[in-house]
Amino acid sequence: MNIDNFLQNGKWHQIILVLIALILYSNTLQHDFVLDDNIVLKKNEFVKKGFSGVSDILGNDSFKGFFLNDKSGVSVTGGRYRPFSLVLFASVYPIFGLDPFYYHLLNILMYALLGWLIYRFLVYLLQHKFPQQARPVSFLASLLFIVHPLHAEVVNNVKSIDEILSLLFGILSIHSVLIFVDKRKLVQLFYAFLFLLISVFSKESAINFLYLTPLAVLFFRDIQWRDLIPSMIPAFLAILSYAGVRSMVIGAKIYEDVSRDVLLNPFMKVRGMSLTEADTSEKLGMIFTCLGKYLKLFLIPYPLTHDYFPQHVSLSNIASPASILSLFVVLGLLIYAIVTRKSNKILSFSILLMTLPLIFISNMVVPMGTPMAERFAFTASLGFSLLFAWLLFSILKNRTAFALYSVAGVSLLFGGIIFLRNKDWKNEYSLFSKDVQISKNSIKAHSELAYHLVEKIKQAPDSLTNRALIAEAIPHLEKAVQLYPRFANCVYLLGNLHYLKKDYEKAAITYNKYLDLNPNGSDVLKNLQVCYREYGREIALRESVEEIDKAIEALIKALKINPNDSKLLETMGMAYAVKKDFNLAIDYFNKAIKMSPDNGMLLVNLGNTYYKMGDKTTGSKYIKQAYKMDINLGAKLLNMQKPTVQ
Repeated sequence: MNIDNFLQNGKWHQIILVLIALILYSNTLQHDFVLDDNIVLKKNEFVKKGFSGVSDILGNDSFKGFFLNDKSGVSVTGGRYRPFSLVLFASVYPIFGLDPFYYHLLNILMYALLGWLIYRFLVYLLQHKFPQQARPVSFLASLLFIVHPLHAEVVNNVKSIDEILSLLFGILSIHSVLIFVDKRKLVQLFYAFLFLLISVFSKESAINFLYLTPLAVLFFRDIQWRDLIPSMIPAFLAILSYAGVRSMVIGAKIYEDVSRDVLLNPFMKVRGMSLTEADTSEKLGMIFTCLGKYLKLFLIPYPLTHDYFPQHVSLSNIASPASILSLFVVLGLLIYAIVTRKSNKILSFSILLMTLPLIFISNMVVPMGTPMAERFAFTASLGFSLLFAWLLFSILKNRTAFALYSVAGVSLLFGGIIFLRNKDWKNEYSLFSKDVQISKNSIKAHSELAYHLVEKIKQAPDSLTNRALIAEAIPHLEKAVQLYPRFANCVYLLGNLHYLKKDYEKAAITYNKYLDLNPNGSDVLKNLQVCYREYGREIALRESVEEIDKAIEALIKALKINPNDSKLLETMGMAYAVKKDFNLAIDYFNKAIKMSPDNGMLLVNLGNTYYKMGDKTTGSKYIKQAYKMDINLGAKLLNMQKPTVQ
């Protein structure tokens, strides 16, 4: 079979596309659940009810099944009503439980199905006006779509099956409309309505098909504007139906009030301890810059990261070079698409298919909660794939072999990137630890990795593992707090890790920062009191005269928090004994003994203080009393003198 015959062989095209999709993501089958997989599946109580949970899924916000028992208080920007993928998970759950293998397999199969469907759709879309180019261009475009590394997030993240389903059923809807236009079968309008309804119930971004459907018909079918109306009815009815159901379930608001949390609102500026909202120029600057980043990732999909949160993507003025360049490129593409809409239909349509969905997810139309994300560009990447394939085929129309080999070379390169990127998605630790190296200034990237390590610390099997995990987590919490000083949760966890590390001085400083942010944070006061006490105790045990005043200062702070701590009172006695204020030391030892009369160590300390004062008789009396009270006291004292492994 020569190259020209191969480029017209639809059967082989479809087989190759499906096989490539399956092979590319075959190394994801042993992956765990990551990121929002917990919200929509692993920890979603509605999904885990199986079929009996479908009514709860349809009758509530899509995240409610997770937040039902979640105590973190975390929320997300905007209401989410995307029940179709959750219903799919609820249908799979009774059969396979929470085995990640089957959910990753489902994602791969749906992605392969989407790649096959895109090819079939593009052939049908183009063959009316471009019969010779339809199959080769559709094959090259579908191949580029399947192998594009930007899709690694969508396929690896089980939750992102909503992106696949939304695009898949959206394409089926347009395909049905085209069949109606060609054959005038009214049933196709019903199919178009049904498919788009599933599409928008999978993800709201299916609203893009309101304009993509008429554009496809106008560009590739001989039809007048007045005859276009029947073709648009299914899309409008589907979107209106979704809007009505959504309004009844979670309210009429399309999006909730914009948050002032920098992790939920990319337009909040961190200025030391204060947060201010960006002005219009800065907002537009970030939007245009992100549009440029999307276009760059289409062409050069490297490096990849799941995290584009502040400060990895920073606010920039609209007059910044990156913003201006992006604005001119996007405007130039749109103008060129309009100008060439009659002379170069495929080029014009592919530009619109690429740029218009990007504008929709750029924070210009609705708040997205993050500056950008690779999964957001899923639909737009189809436009890029068609654009690239058409340009390559047009430029090399007399050198089809070279065109095919060029795409094959790009596919091998992209496939290699995907195969390596898949490994990063193995589990949350591998993903977070890899992406924090890319998103070096992302508040969320550092905090996510730290949170994950904190959870591992809780389950650490031994102290050596525990210390290693603490040492790894602390720098990421420190970086998150440096980037966002008001990040109370990270400040709190940082204090806890210093506490576990027994770095009581740093722990106390950090806990006080937390209390500045959250004055009602009584949950840290107990730890803070222990930090002051143990910091003072360390100095007192070293009998460091030079530092003893610092120790007493810390101990007094601890005493203000909890004056009824016998160990603290004992430590106060030890500190004043080092300072040679023996009378005050004796006073504190006696207070401690009154609270813990069965503690022989307190009597030993009291006796030793009398010895230091020169009163050996009284000192001997208390020490003898201590040994009589606790027959194991000698062993305890000997054990205290043994060196500990650091």
